[in-house]
Amino acid sequence: MPMTRVASPQRWLSLIVFWLWLCLAGAGLFDAGAPVAAGTEDNCIDCHSHQKDNTGKVVKLYQSSTHGRVSVGCDGCHGGEPSQTDKTRAHAGRFIARPNTSETLEMCGKCHRQPLEFFNKSRHVSVRPGAGRLDCVECHGVHGIGAASEPFRWPSFCAGCHGLEYLPQLPRPFQEMLALSDDLREGIYRLEAKRRAPASELIDRRKEIRHLISEIVHKTDSKSGQERIPRILELGATLKEQIASEERR
Repeated sequence: MPMTRVASPQRWLSLIVFWLWLCLAGAGLFDAGAPVAAGTEDNCIDCHSHQKDNTGKVVKLYQSSTHGRVSVGCDGCHGGEPSQTDKTRAHAGRFIARPNTSETLEMCGKCHRQPLEFFNKSRHVSVRPGAGRLDCVECHGVHGIGAASEPFRWPSFCAGCHGLEYLPQLPRPFQEMLALSDDLREGIYRLEAKRRAPASELIDRRKEIRHLISEIVHKTDSKSGQERIPRILELGATLKEQIASEERR
């Protein structure tokens, strides 16, 4: 007859403690005062949407932006902890509400490393100590980056500095290249407005052209830039035809 193994009192006590631990952990009682994480919900958006100041407008701008569409959260730039509902805890850590120029460049450079490298060696960066310095948001904006905006055109925007007083006007090929960037962006937006997702091939080709334009613009490379612009315009013209063909379907 097989012998039955009887658990020792110490083993029973260990099992009881273990099951109590599981129950407590499941009930979330180890930290009763901690705010409950909102899963995939961004508590930054939820809180600031209900503020009575202009932050509600900021939220709407962000939601229409490139960052909003690809789910780059507020903490991706500002830091903080979006899972917290308490303001002090949400703004803890390395949280920056209103970054200065150096902080802005650092924020953007975390993801956009190569454009920042080009920019830091460009003529947009002053070589004089203490002189005013451009940063990313001066040209690209803040919370509405990449949002559809029909009145916005890069050649007109850049002409706000280039062509005034001591800065010469941008050469014609550069203006055409910037206009091409606008045309491609608006073409993609028109397809999306018709609830027709652009083919991945169109998106990839637009990215390729944007990278070529970015290298010239962020480097302020006027010399070799003019040599490369004709090829960019050629690639852009082909892509514009493909986008137009998609629109006619």
